[in-house]
Amino acid sequence: MLRAEIERLGPWLHAIELAPGVSTATVGQASGSGEGAVMQANSPEQVMRLLIGSIYPDGMGGRSFLDCACNAGGHMFAAAAMGAGRCFGFDARQHWIDQARFLARHLPPADVDFAVCELSDLPGLGLEPFDVTLFKGLFYHLPDPVAGLRIAADLTRELMIVNTSVLPRPEKALMLSLESDSHVLSGVDGLAWLPTGAEVVQDILAWCGFPHSRVDLDFVAPGPPGWRRIQLLAARQAGVFANYDKVRPDAVPAAARQDRPSLIRRLARRLAAPFRR
Repeated sequence: MLRAEIERLGPWLHAIELAPGVSTATVGQASGSGEGAVMQANSPEQVMRLLIGSIYPDGMGGRSFLDCACNAGGHMFAAAAMGAGRCFGFDARQHWIDQARFLARHLPPADVDFAVCELSDLPGLGLEPFDVTLFKGLFYHLPDPVAGLRIAADLTRELMIVNTSVLPRPEKALMLSLESDSHVLSGVDGLAWLPTGAEVVQDILAWCGFPHSRVDLDFVAPGPPGWRRIQLLAARQAGVFANYDKVRPDAVPAAARQDRPSLIRRLARRLAAPFRR
């Protein structure tokens, strides 16, 4: 019965184990960028444990969590398992929210809620701000990504995680991208924009009130030739990255490194301290 329901609700983008040997990790045909592209399920739990663990080593600590374009809600369930408080996720497609509600019936109880709506609907929902917001796989599907990111930022107190495709170019710009409005992994508006690199999104995040950022990932992902995938972490306060900068010094931008004393200077001050007394 469980396997039959999983099959009925496919295809799945999130791989989640519901019982020993029973997982949503199936392969189906879906596309956000080309007809007939194969969609391979991935594990939100693995992603969240690696990412959140590097920022909040003691877990979410009751922080509230907003998942924009939440798909099947896998990242929300993972956040809840890591100690998150109130979790809310939405998606424009009923298909994904049906999956999320199915998972909620079969996973341990958690303070999670879902809605079928678009990003532009959020201001009218009367939501209290969230501590952490995940903005994954959404930016490059929006007809107005700057306004869209601002909506999410205005609902976020502490940290934003932005994961998007980019089309690398020398200039900083948003490139027009026309896409299907019916494929399960596409946007719903047809008109969309691709940033040409991480700096474009970082500038927008800074304008939204999140001036401190880190490039967490930058890699070639499945999709049209030349596209890359990036993941940015952005905070209102630099202190949010205290632990992250220890475990990922390679991601610390040069300006932030210059603000921090070098290891040699810190050791010199420590050695000289007894002589200043």
